[in-house]
Amino acid sequence: MPGDHLLNRLRNVAYFGVRYPWVRRGANVHVQWSTRMWSPHRHIVLGDDVGIGPHCTLQCDIEIGSQVLIAGHVAFVGSDDHRYDVVGKTMWDSGRGDARKVVVEDDVWIGHGAILLSGAHVGRGAIVGAGAIVVGRVEPYAIVLAEKGRTLRKRFTDEQIALHEARLAASRRGQP
Repeated sequence: MPGDHLLNRLRNVAYFGVRYPWVRRGANVHVQWSTRMWSPHRHIVLGDDVGIGPHCTLQCDIEIGSQVLIAGHVAFVGSDDHRYDVVGKTMWDSGRGDARKVVVEDDVWIGHGAILLSGAHVGRGAIVGAGAIVVGRVEPYAIVLAEKGRTLRKRFTDEQIALHEARLAASRRGQP
C-alpha cells in the first residue's frame, strides 16, 4: 500500500536520522521501532531490502547483506566484548575486546529468537531456524536448526544452487 511506504519512510527518518544516524543502510530497509542497536565501533551496515522484526537486539559490529529477513526477538551479541584473559585483573577491570563482528550475506532468513554471536558468518541463501545459536560459520544455502546449531540439510542441491545463482544474476541484469 502507498501509505505503508510513507509510514516506513517516516519511521526511517526518525529511526536512522535521529536515533541511530551512524548506521549505514541501503534502500528499502524496514526496522521495527522496538529494535535496539549498539555497536562498539559504530559499525552496523544494512544492505538493500532488509527487514528486521520487532524486539531485536543488535549489540556488536554487524554487516548484513541484501534481501535479508530477520524475524522478531533475534539477537546479535558480542562473544568477545569482555576480556577474561588478563592475568591479575578482574573481568570488570580488564577492558573490552570487541574484535569480531557478525556477517550475514545476501538472501538469508533468520528465524524468531535466534542468537548470533560476534564472529558468526552466515553464508548466502542460508536459513537460521528459530531459536538457533550461531557461533561460527553457516555454509551458503544451509538450513541450521536450534538443536546445537547443526545443519539439517542444504536448501538446494549443488545443481539447483548453480541454477538459482544464474537466475538471480540474470534478473539483476534485467533478463527473464
